[in-house]
Amino acid sequence: MASQIRNNLLGLIPDDELSRVLGVCERVRLAPRQVLHHYMLPMEHVYFVERGLVSVAARVGREKFVEVWLIGSEGLVGAPVLLAARAAPLHRRTVQVTGEALRIKTSEFCELLESLPYLRSVVERYLAVVLAQTSQSGACNSYHSLKQRLARWLLIAQNATGEDQIPLTHGVLAELLGVRRASVTECLEGLQKDGTIATRRGSVKIEDAAELSKLSCDCFKLIEREYRRHLLPALDIGSRTGPPASFVASIGLGEPHS
Repeated sequence: MASQIRNNLLGLIPDDELSRVLGVCERVRLAPRQVLHHYMLPMEHVYFVERGLVSVAARVGREKFVEVWLIGSEGLVGAPVLLAARAAPLHRRTVQVTGEALRIKTSEFCELLESLPYLRSVVERYLAVVLAQTSQSGACNSYHSLKQRLARWLLIAQNATGEDQIPLTHGVLAELLGVRRASVTECLEGLQKDGTIATRRGSVKIEDAAELSKLSCDCFKLIEREYRRHLLPALDIGSRTGPPASFVASIGLGEPHS
């Protein structure tokens, strides 16, 4: 059953719990610019992303939002319901790259969390990763150069989608990072000259992730380490002997360090 699942969190829970989760899921398409959760409105559904990319953005002005974390097939859109199921979120969740997800009503998801201990543990660990990513990204945005921040963002997006090509325009990247479009274009041109990326109309392709990581700040490595530290140990609570290969590949990990 797990071989049919492309979401890495679901791939970490045992088959008996997985069948319960799939029993209340519906597969939905994620369309670019689709808002999954609106600012200050209750979350009616949560989404286990299988393909695509969702940005979570904080409001910084009447009509302005800036991205604070990303979600792809490694994660869950709506994880904060674990802390407050009926709370209205302070963030807006928007699809940036088209894909698919398994959608569950929030009320049913909360019932599953109460009765499925492995699922709850995995979601708790993922929430810890989200908190680490948001806090580190916030520190990064206030301290590091735009070139470093952009490199970090592209690497996280590559991990989240499992793809080298990110179909986003310069304008969308600027909006997500909260900077001018011209500044993003200048940084992308510099990264292209370094041979780490290739820009095409409406997309950015990562050509050399290892070199791009060197140009990034240490924040990417710290965020990547948190994925390893919190999520790979989740294997110990389930019935599987190892993580799905797609999980290790999607977050850029080899064997855990001792």
